[in-house]
Amino acid sequence: MNDRELDRITEAYIAALDTADIATLNRIWELAAADPELEAYLYTLDAEIDADDKRQEVRAAQQPIADAVRTHLKSAEIAEPNTGPVTVGDVARELVHNPPAGLPAGAYALIEQLQNSQEPLPENLGLSNLTAWAQQRFSAGPISLWKAFQQQALKLERRRASEVEYQLAARRGSKPEEPK
Repeated sequence: MNDRELDRITEAYIAALDTADIATLNRIWELAAADPELEAYLYTLDAEIDADDKRQEVRAAQQPIADAVRTHLKSAEIAEPNTGPVTVGDVARELVHNPPAGLPAGAYALIEQLQNSQEPLPENLGLSNLTAWAQQRFSAGPISLWKAFQQQALKLERRRASEVEYQLAARRGSKPEEPK
């Protein structure tokens, strides 16, 4: 089976799951009964779909609690696992939680706007490069904003790197029991 056929079957399978089209699902599983590779692929696909569904259920269950904390405990920070690269929104949210002194009032409106951005930060976080990049993509803000943004971005990148290193670090395990 080539990649195109597998893509076509995958799309049909997912669409059939979404619409509860039992006839299509049965037909695909009948094909899989004659093709061990397809059968293994479908079992893997099912496991991935189930895992994704569980993640979405957990997020849906956690969301009302997180919303209540954000609403009623303004100074609280919700610790969430950090995955992927640091984004503009991540840095902006850090600036909201830890506002730098001396920013002009107009800078806070831009920070609010930046919180929704999922764009990853550029590779080069030098102040002049960061300022040119940010002003081209977002808006011309005061240099003091971009300087605070740069400092917070560097802190956030260091924190994420140390979290990953901490998770990978070797730790002393429990002492094994000695045989009697």
